[in-house]
Amino acid sequence: MHLLVRRGIVVVDKEFPYALHQIFLLEMNVQTEMNRHKNQIASSGPATIKDVAILSGVSVGSVSNVLNGRASVKPAVRNRIVAAIEQLDYRPNRRAQNLAKNSTPVLSFILSNRDLHDPFHSRILEGVSRRCDATDFYVLFSKLSYGPDLPIQNIPLPPAVRARGMAECVVLAGTNYPNLIEALEQRGVPYVVLANNLVGDKRESPVDQVRFDDTAAAQEATRYLIKMGHRDIWYIGDTSLPWFNHRYEGYRLAMQEKGLTPRAQTAAISDDRFINGFRYTSSILKEKHPLTAIFAGTDEIAYGCWEFLQQESISVPEQVSIIGFDDQRGPYKGLGLTTVRVEAETIGDRLAEMAINKVRHPERHYPEVVIPTQLVKRGTCQPPTSQRSTILTAGTRHQRARNKLPPKSAADLM
Repeated sequence: MHLLVRRGIVVVDKEFPYALHQIFLLEMNVQTEMNRHKNQIASSGPATIKDVAILSGVSVGSVSNVLNGRASVKPAVRNRIVAAIEQLDYRPNRRAQNLAKNSTPVLSFILSNRDLHDPFHSRILEGVSRRCDATDFYVLFSKLSYGPDLPIQNIPLPPAVRARGMAECVVLAGTNYPNLIEALEQRGVPYVVLANNLVGDKRESPVDQVRFDDTAAAQEATRYLIKMGHRDIWYIGDTSLPWFNHRYEGYRLAMQEKGLTPRAQTAAISDDRFINGFRYTSSILKEKHPLTAIFAGTDEIAYGCWEFLQQESISVPEQVSIIGFDDQRGPYKGLGLTTVRVEAETIGDRLAEMAINKVRHPERHYPEVVIPTQLVKRGTCQPPTSQRSTILTAGTRHQRARNKLPPKSAADLM
């Protein structure tokens, strides 16, 4: 006797050919219906657990058992459910599951294309964390590396974003590009972003973002040097990056206001900003360009400039004044670097506040928030003395400094 068991139907040998034909037709009809339903899902938005159940021909409870790793589902049924999940690209709404358990709401903080220990963004994360602590939100930290030309489907999104609804809003820090923004929008994931480091974004109106005014801050810093009497002021910063370009624009505007010629080194020699400051200062003096002050695009560059001048026995600020940007703690603690302070913790606080508001009112967009900056006047600026003595001093020493490299770490400067 031959037995055939398919979809709960049992037949014996004399009925076998007819029954096999009927079962074949039944399966074809079921498959056709499943395909029709799959097409409907594709045109109606993200798949649901009910869609998975229909496509795999099982109950919602069976799908739930598979998603939760329960062993009560037979292997064949489990395989059908897993196949349906893959076909529909279904992502369980972890956030909904968590809410059912009265868990705390979650923000996802993504640091893109930056070192984990970047001091500026660490302070932003601190601001986000403090706001979340005060409002009973969790923060999930993720580090993301991707390029501007990476296809959207290949961006390695963190699990908190891939699991639909696990994080209710994303806070984007670091350096970001439009392809990640588009990936989030396609998935319907709410986000807020640090706009200063958003490269190439062409949004129609500035919403759901926080920034500080690089251009106005740089203009104020340059005006401060000009008011002291400096005329030969150099800007150092890689203008291919938007934040350095904005700072150069502020510097340029301040120089042109007084009829002064902007002088700048705007290409990156190295990925290390300290080395860029060191080598560009060497280049400026090697070519015997007039120089009494440097406005550096970031504190790291400023410390590189300062180190070269120190090695050449050119005194700061008596012969060359220096201003940095960001107010990061550096190696020269005694004198103190004059710099533009950016309140990174405040930026983080405002980003978190905006993200929490988006969680509570997901249908709304929030206008851009601009955080003020402050010029912190310390010990590296004073009115210029003799320009000629500075040029001649550097000119006699540049030969021995040509191949000299800066220290490998700030500890070497102590």
